[in-house]
Amino acid sequence: MSYYPDPMHDTPHQSPYESPLHQHHLDLDAYFLPYGADGDFAQVVETLGDLDMEYAALRKGCIIFDQPHVGTIRVTGEDRGSYLNNMITNKVDDLAAGKSIRAFWLNRKGRVDADLRLAQRDSDMLIAVDRHICNATAETLAEFVFAEDAQVVNANEAYHRIAIHGPSAAKLIEHASDEATGCVTELNEYTSTHVNIAGAQVFVEREDLTGEIGLELCIPREHVLEVFQALLNASQDHPELKAREGGWLAMNAARIEAGHPLFNIDFGETNLPVESGIIETRINFNKGCYLGQEVVARMHARGACARKIVAIKVEDEQITVENQEIHQPTGGSQLFEPGKEGQTPVGEVTSSTISPMLGAVPICFAMLKDAFTKPGMKLKVSAEGKLVDCTVQESLVFWKKPNAHG
Repeated sequence: MSYYPDPMHDTPHQSPYESPLHQHHLDLDAYFLPYGADGDFAQVVETLGDLDMEYAALRKGCIIFDQPHVGTIRVTGEDRGSYLNNMITNKVDDLAAGKSIRAFWLNRKGRVDADLRLAQRDSDMLIAVDRHICNATAETLAEFVFAEDAQVVNANEAYHRIAIHGPSAAKLIEHASDEATGCVTELNEYTSTHVNIAGAQVFVEREDLTGEIGLELCIPREHVLEVFQALLNASQDHPELKAREGGWLAMNAARIEAGHPLFNIDFGETNLPVESGIIETRINFNKGCYLGQEVVARMHARGACARKIVAIKVEDEQITVENQEIHQPTGGSQLFEPGKEGQTPVGEVTSSTISPMLGAVPICFAMLKDAFTKPGMKLKVSAEGKLVDCTVQESLVFWKKPNAHG
């Protein structure tokens, strides 16, 4: 399934998941990518027309990125923490209000059905999840509720999500808020708070997907336009923040540089957790039982892994003043062992970009057979009709901001 198709893909004119901001972006002549497949998609802004400026704003100021492809599940009840703790791969029974955590929701065969970010609040828990599987995830989680005081509902119709990424993201939200508060600028990663913007209570979570400050706003759907306008007004009133709207292409470049594979793009429902490349941030191996745990524990104990996501850097291809044409792999590009080109591929590219922070060279995530995942491994990758050299990197992170923690 292709969730972010090639940019040349014809974009459908209508979407089952239309953002409240869609008309605004149409008026700006934005370019869109259909996220999803077979008529079940959302139109995500690809770019507002100036990719270089959008990426620069993300690294030097901030970009406002609409997220119609991200859904929300709401869990209520006194037993919500202990109940979810028995269902998912990370420990959440002691998750305090104002804290967030990542976890997988697996099926009985131990494969990934959903990648979740769970945020505990005083009276409920909000779960961010791919919108296209939001309803199915909520329904399957709810099926396991018996005597517990826990209710799981698809809250897509109640909330809409907007992300702001970049060094000035917190300041932008503070300036857009109805009252002076320092709570957003004080957020650490995987913590959350509430702010009032345009008369609406907005839930703000921090997750640094791009290697910069990343803040996701979960907004009551009926207030999205007012909140969004307040953010735009703040960006205009405070040009020093270097804030602007941005699209997926800038986000994609930054998140690959920062080493963050995404569910339904780099790995999906056919994959085991160990194949995702991010198992250490999603699974607590010391917690109690959860659905699919036996498979995960068995593979972990054996150190077994048939394939997994790794970072690939393409060699001898770089955009320069003299050379604007390079060979860039795209999603689905096959990788081969040197000397065995044209034989059985050893993996394929799942997502790629040209990295500004590494000097305009192609970088990729790829799902490779385990025998070829060792750092420093030299491979060949298909790129625009040519096989080019590439190297497996030591970690998923291509670039880290100087003085960044972790």
